[in-house]
Amino acid sequence: MLRRAVLLHRSIRALPRQQLAGLVRYQSSLIARSERVTRLDTGRSLALLSLSALALASASCAAKLPMESADAVKAEELYNDNGLDRRELLAKLKEMHAAHPEDVGVIWRLTRAAYDVSNLKATSADEKKELTYYARDVIQKGLDLTKDVAAVHNWYGIILSSIGDYEGSKVSIANSYVIKSHWETAVALNPSNPTTYYLLGRWCIAIADLSWLERKAAAVLFATPPESSYDEALGFLLKSEELAPDSWKKRSLLIAQVYQKKKDYATAKDWVNKALAIPVAVEEDEIAHEEAQALLQKL
Repeated sequence: MLRRAVLLHRSIRALPRQQLAGLVRYQSSLIARSERVTRLDTGRSLALLSLSALALASASCAAKLPMESADAVKAEELYNDNGLDRRELLAKLKEMHAAHPEDVGVIWRLTRAAYDVSNLKATSADEKKELTYYARDVIQKGLDLTKDVAAVHNWYGIILSSIGDYEGSKVSIANSYVIKSHWETAVALNPSNPTTYYLLGRWCIAIADLSWLERKAAAVLFATPPESSYDEALGFLLKSEELAPDSWKKRSLLIAQVYQKKKDYATAKDWVNKALAIPVAVEEDEIAHEEAQALLQKL
């Protein structure tokens, strides 16, 4: 079940400077060790959230606004055209954005397109980084223009989680509060969008997966380190499934993986079979299908 009701604007509370200094001196060796070994691994853990962005390729998971511009509507139509190359789509949306720089509907779809291209197998590491920061700048403008569009909050959180790949573990931990806050705001603005619950479920998994060492290091830097559980993750993921059942291979696989973590292997196997039964439509589905087949062999 969910840990608590949806929060809006959850703040990041740092320790007072003197108290923080004392704790840092007391546990400096702990932090040094964690940074050397895995850069706390938190950046990598939270970066798992970024994989969820490709799941937004499903038209059923894109938030529909009651009044959008003709360009925004056209952008969504282009996105749902599986025959259109993702790079071509990105180029077209850049043109739309240049012509109408304050069209929020185009802005968040341009962010989505940039992120999709960054995650293609053929995209180099350097280009991925460049596209990630480009997407960050674009969606930041969208957030500056409005705080009332759920998709803007969804994509701000997704891109912010990806930034953790490049800015280290401390930034990732700090950003985790902001990421969740934006997704909770998105739920408040559009409670019927299954994507947002999926994103929150991934956030919970990333936090629940943190090691003891990572939690101790986080406790030095933050008065209240992020907390979650696999049960909370399931609450969000199953809510997403309820809103759009049997439609998302990656989500069904993720639910299976959570049940595996909880050692409920029979239920995990059921969800793996559900994942395998969902048709492959995009590149992410191919990856999820392979992972589901591998997991089935272990259950």
